[in-house]
Amino acid sequence: MGIKLMSILMLQVTLVAISRGVPRNGSSSKQNFGPKFAVKSIQSEDGDVIDCIGIHNQPAFNHPALRNHKIQMRPTYDPIMVTKNEKETREASDHKGNRDLYITTTAQIWHKSGSCHEVTIPIRRVPRKNKNKVTTVDGHARKKPTISPYRCKDNKSMNLLRANHSLAILHTDGYAYFGAKGDIKVCYPSVELDDEYTTSQVALKSGPYNQYEAIESGRAVNPSVYGDRQTRFFTYWTIDASVETGCFDATCPGFVQIGKDIALGAAIYPISKPNELPYQITIFIFKSLNQLH
Repeated sequence: MGIKLMSILMLQVTLVAISRGVPRNGSSSKQNFGPKFAVKSIQSEDGDVIDCIGIHNQPAFNHPALRNHKIQMRPTYDPIMVTKNEKETREASDHKGNRDLYITTTAQIWHKSGSCHEVTIPIRRVPRKNKNKVTTVDGHARKKPTISPYRCKDNKSMNLLRANHSLAILHTDGYAYFGAKGDIKVCYPSVELDDEYTTSQVALKSGPYNQYEAIESGRAVNPSVYGDRQTRFFTYWTIDASVETGCFDATCPGFVQIGKDIALGAAIYPISKPNELPYQITIFIFKSLNQLH
C-alpha cells in the first residue's frame, strides 16, 4: 500500500478541550462535517466517503478555545524514530528467520480509491441516516460506561462491571508517565449483536475508576457506532468514564489532526488471515515533552 498506519496522538490539543470545557455529550452539532469544506471527496469501495478538508478548516477550530490556535506540525519528541532505530537494531541482531518477526504495518481501505493532498486532512463523513438506524453525527458521541453508575452508589459492589462486559488489561503504575505505545495485530473479531463491540487499544487514563479521564486509540468492530462489522481505526475521549461525556474520532471537539494519510474511523486494510502474514497497527499516545501542555 505504501502508506503505513502508524498513528501519533498528541495530548497537547485534546487536553485544551478537557481543561476548557466541552458540551456534556462530548460532541458538537456545529462541527464542519460533510462536503461543504471539502477540497476533495473520495468514495471508498467499502461505502465510506472521505472528505479532504483544509487543515485550518477542520472541525476542531469551531471550539472557542482554539480560535487563535497555532498548529504544531511536528512533535518536539518523535517516538516513531526512536522505535524505528530500536527495531532495526533488534532485527539486525536476529538471524533465526522466525516467522513471527515478520509483521507488516497495514493501512486503510480508502487509500485504494485516492489520497488527500498536502495541507489537507482526511475526515470520514459520518452518515446521518442509514438502514441500520445507526447514530447521527450528534449521537455518534459516547459509548456506554464500563462501570454502572448505579452500582457505584453501593459500596459492596463498587468493582463490578456492567453485565456481559469483560476486560483484559496490562496495567502499570508508580511513575510519572508521558505516553504509551502499542503494536496491535488486526483481524476480524466476531461481534454477534449490533449493540456489542470489541476493541484492542492503547488507553491513557487518569483519576478514579468510575470518573476517570481517558484518551484511547486502536482497532475496533463497533456496529452501533459505524453501522457495520469492519475492523476500523478509532480514537475515543472522555472526562468522566463515559458517564456523561465521550466522543469518537473527528466528532471530538478540540481534536486537531495534522496528518493527511489516516482517517479516524475508517476501515483498516489489509487484515490478518489465518496462516498468512500478520498485519498490525502501531499506536503512540504521548504528551509533548518540551512544552507545558
